[in-house]
Amino acid sequence: MDVFDGSFREIISSQMVSVFGGLVTGTILAAYTDKILLIPGMLILLPGLLEMRGNISGAFASRLSAGLFLGVVKPKLKRTKLINANLAASFFLAIITSFMLGLIAFAFTYLILGVTMVKIIFLPVITAIIANMIEIPVTLFTTLNLFKKGHDPNNIMGPFVTSTGDVTTTVALLITLAII
Repeated sequence: MDVFDGSFREIISSQMVSVFGGLVTGTILAAYTDKILLIPGMLILLPGLLEMRGNISGAFASRLSAGLFLGVVKPKLKRTKLINANLAASFFLAIITSFMLGLIAFAFTYLILGVTMVKIIFLPVITAIIANMIEIPVTLFTTLNLFKKGHDPNNIMGPFVTSTGDVTTTVALLITLAII
């Protein structure tokens, strides 16, 4: 067995994308630190918000990949009942989790900092809606195309959606901050 087989190359390539995505996200956050830190509790909110996006998109890609290997999902951009159910589940899971994250950030901000800021509850929800509108279609399209081209989405999609999720969530957060 060759140590550097196709799977290894897929995994190392996706890890490099993940590292690059982390650098891009860190650069964006560094550039806009002054705007992000204006809202009390953002450092409580930010890690959970970034982690949530990768986890939800990763689970979505994993379900799609399993369906592709089992043959219950066809590698076409055709919306089936199963794909629609997974799209809806991913979208609503992100909204519900974002709302809970907002409540936790509000509670910690109030209890630790003594600051009452209700908009910190809705900030992650609006950010999740914007990020979902970008990330979910990208995850669907990329997973199906990788499978069509003979790659194993399980090797690639985890790091890929983590890095794209970090970038899209950071941009969505900045858009949300501009709106609010």
